[in-house]
Amino acid sequence: MSEEQLTISEIYAKGKENLEKSGVSLTFPPDSNIGASSKENRKYLDSLFFEPKFFDPVEADTSLSLFGRRLRTPAFCSALSMLPFMPENCLVDIARGIGNAGSLMMLGIGGSGELQNAIDTGTPIVKIVKPYRKTELIYEKVRDAESRGCVAVGMDIDHSLGRLRGDRVDGTEIRGPQRSDELKQLISQTKLPFIIKGVLSISDAQKAVEIGASVIVVSNHAANSLLFGLPSMIALPRIADSVGKKLTVLVDSGFKTGNDVFKALAFGAAAVGFGWSMVLAFAADGSSGVELLVNQITAELCRTMTAVGCPNLSTIKRSSVIQVPPMKGERSF
Repeated sequence: MSEEQLTISEIYAKGKENLEKSGVSLTFPPDSNIGASSKENRKYLDSLFFEPKFFDPVEADTSLSLFGRRLRTPAFCSALSMLPFMPENCLVDIARGIGNAGSLMMLGIGGSGELQNAIDTGTPIVKIVKPYRKTELIYEKVRDAESRGCVAVGMDIDHSLGRLRGDRVDGTEIRGPQRSDELKQLISQTKLPFIIKGVLSISDAQKAVEIGASVIVVSNHAANSLLFGLPSMIALPRIADSVGKKLTVLVDSGFKTGNDVFKALAFGAAAVGFGWSMVLAFAADGSSGVELLVNQITAELCRTMTAVGCPNLSTIKRSSVIQVPPMKGERSF
């Protein structure tokens, strides 16, 4: 008898347990407000429910085209960079698992060798460049990504004021604000689709359209850019309504399951990114753990699509979810 595969929650639990065994713990301090955005994102997601239609079920198809590639799932790996506790070649192994599950991966900080090794796995790779103060370094990273075969390139503009580690800011000496005209010039110099990541306002979304971006990622960087930055799921529908017909809208930060993916797609996203989730999956069982997590997320999404009566991703609409009115005393968005 074959061993039962781990579920989504079991993968996360095993990954967390394995990290804690190696001395890694990323819990917030007591009485901290550092995780407020993530908590509200989770609360809002959990207030959205499905109205099933069990008669005459449809056969659901979770595939989509993104950056010229046909993917089996709208669950992708958000931009990851090496962390101190990660083993060597970790990101390449994560890329391999992502590719085996039929998805794509975004890579953040890292050298050309790591980028090339990830591309060599056959997984579609997107390079996300930091908003460096040295303009030439930005161009160098974009040219490198293009020459090595990335399917897209972009910038996480939300790190222009530095990076948050808890409530400590670092990186301000090498990163800085980016002007719209400078980014427009950068975008005009690459043949690749360009992504603006870290969009949480209609204003920034509209500027992304004006400067020629092909894609935006609605993201609060898992609360690593601005304390009390708007939760991604709260920002998503207004942004999608504003610019969704002009460019592709993706979302990340705080999504954990296939049901979360369905809800984000209902609110206007074309695909949903998972970052820390992939780290936990790798900690649980290496590249195989990553592949299993994406497959389990996709299977849950497919099951919910069937239950709600959505044969493909384009049929998932805002009306596909219903918000349960909050209890007295709870905040309503």
